[in-house]
Amino acid sequence: MSLIQEKFSSLFSNFAVTTQERPDGGILLTLDGGEGKVFKRSISYQQLHNGDQLSWVISAIRRDLAEQASELPQISMLQSQQRFALPTYHTL
Repeated sequence: MSLIQEKFSSLFSNFAVTTQERPDGGILLTLDGGEGKVFKRSISYQQLHNGDQLSWVISAIRRDLAEQASELPQISMLQSQQRFALPTYHTL
């Protein structure tokens, strides 16, 4: 198991993790959750080797997995319950 695959396996321990190298130096990450639920994400070489970009990719994967599992709150819960008028500006 490669170091990259070990890292993703530890981050997504609920999934069977496989990685395939791509010709551009990136990887194809596959997360298999069982019951036919498979999630695939292509990660570029630059994303793998830049800490900020890798953190962003990991966050995006977690968000997408939560969305697939319908764990995201409904849009109505995210919207403000109060509406305010936009400010108006007057010239003197």
